[in-house]
Amino acid sequence: MRANPGRATQPPENNAHSTHRVPGTIGKRTSLNKVKLTMLQHPARRLGIFFLLWLIYPLPLSATQSDDATLKFITIDVAPWAAQDPQSQKKDGAFFDIVHELQQRTGYQIQTSVTPFARVDRELESGYQDCTMLVPRPDTLVVTGELVFNHSLGAIARKDLPLNTYEDLRELRISVLRGGSLNERFDTDDTLTKELDTDYIIGLRKMARGRTDAIVGAISTLQHMAEQEGISDVLGEPLVMEEMALYLQCSKKSRHLEAMPALNEALIEMRRDGTLDAIKQQHGL
Repeated sequence: MRANPGRATQPPENNAHSTHRVPGTIGKRTSLNKVKLTMLQHPARRLGIFFLLWLIYPLPLSATQSDDATLKFITIDVAPWAAQDPQSQKKDGAFFDIVHELQQRTGYQIQTSVTPFARVDRELESGYQDCTMLVPRPDTLVVTGELVFNHSLGAIARKDLPLNTYEDLRELRISVLRGGSLNERFDTDDTLTKELDTDYIIGLRKMARGRTDAIVGAISTLQHMAEQEGISDVLGEPLVMEEMALYLQCSKKSRHLEAMPALNEALIEMRRDGTLDAIKQQHGL
């Protein structure tokens, strides 16, 4: 029989992957494999490959590290302390100015959110939020840090019901923030008529309509919100009942408790150089 033209009748044993037998494919793949093997066998080249891979695929790692380094701060949605427009999402208030300063002074990125008062503790208890700046929360939930500043708490009644002493609160219908606290005397006084509301705005509107007689809470906030609602003329003079401190407080379940010393030091510096007082005055607190 005549041999098939173009095929060797006895191909060499070591020519199984020659470019002559399978043009353009197997031979090139074999050469590439040999190059890879040679590179991996040499320590310096192996290190070079790992470095090259790191340069090619840096983004997922960087994104993860960035997310892990971001702190989450939560507080109550009450102006002028903190407010966020539901349409524009614009944030305004002393809380956001303080957070901005903390970022500048510590280098930490801080994500902020506002919520009704009753939800703050749940967010901290779960560890979903790292920290707050607020009146003291339960020791079972938080690690307490530095003082932010003090503000006055008390009661404001309708103008036709002047408040001069605590006893003037008796027989009045009083709007109380759900989950809030004024002081031990008021909180435990079951002889007073208290109506729980989810936020200050509801209580103020009820006062303006004659459905309640007084409201208790942060006096500067109540006055600011009444002005925004156009009902300032309904309110009488406030009765100051407590000076309440706002503290930095971080969840015991936070993964970023190591950030507290830096945050505390920044607050001390801000109080020393007058930054906290300036923010307080700017927002009428």
